[in-house]
Amino acid sequence: MDAPKNHLFTEDRHLHCQAAIDPMLRAVIDKANMNGWGSIETMDAIEEVMKNLRIAYAEDPDPAEDQPIADSGNANDFGEFPSAERLIKAFVEEREKP
Repeated sequence: MDAPKNHLFTEDRHLHCQAAIDPMLRAVIDKANMNGWGSIETMDAIEEVMKNLRIAYAEDPDPAEDQPIADSGNANDFGEFPSAERLIKAFVEEREKP
């Protein structure tokens, strides 16, 4: 992805970001199509993933600052993903709202 043309926050900066992201998203949808997924279901999945990422970001804006999880020594053990429980909890809480 290209860097912003102007590093200052201008009123059209979001449009430049959309233009930079657009070809990557189209490529994801194309690849999903080639592997048997429909365009609409892929876009729906992208929207759901984005909702979950927003929830995770709201909970922990910089997960890189979190304390590392102790290494078990097992190369196949990728550790526990701490945001998963928060995502599920937030999803359930949101569904229970009137």
